Amino acid sequence: MGKRTKPQALVIADLAQAEAALAELAGIDRSLEATKAAMNEEIDGAKASARAEAEPLEARRKELAVALEAFATHNKAQFFAKRKSLDLGFGVIGFRMATRLKTAAKTTWGQVLEALKNYGFTEAVRVREEVDREAMRDWPVERLATVGVTRETADDFYIEIKQEEVANKAA
Repeated sequence: MGKRTKPQALVIADLAQAEAALAELAGIDRSLEATKAAMNEEIDGAKASARAEAEPLEARRKELAVALEAFATHNKAQFFAKRKSLDLGFGVIGFRMATRLKTAAKTTWGQVLEALKNYGFTEAVRVREEVDREAMRDWPVERLATVGVTRETADDFYIEIKQEEVANKAA
């Protein structure tokens, strides 16, 4: 078996090489955008095709389900007097007891929430708690330390490609 070598990292030695690297990055970005645009176009076409193919099937499925429900409701006394379901060759139809909550007439869920709060029925109120980092961003260091948070400053590297310049040079 041959000896393995690690690939060497690219080293940029001067401003001319840095400029060339940025130009290459800009070209790669443009190629990636074109590739992604073509991919999205293909995906959109596939979705539209699948939607067109599925639409009549979904409509027919809904039509059959409504007809089966009407049949079962019409013949409820005959087929479902002593049982909740009827096993047929290709599936089961039946009735299932379901309980739902809905608001009383002229009452909204917002009004229900207010009433729950007013009466102290907090077990029926969902509260999602999370740390608001944006609010803590301006706090002094002492206050942050009190709650177990430190402020860290980093000098993050960034690359900003001038797309207009690349487009002008490519044209």
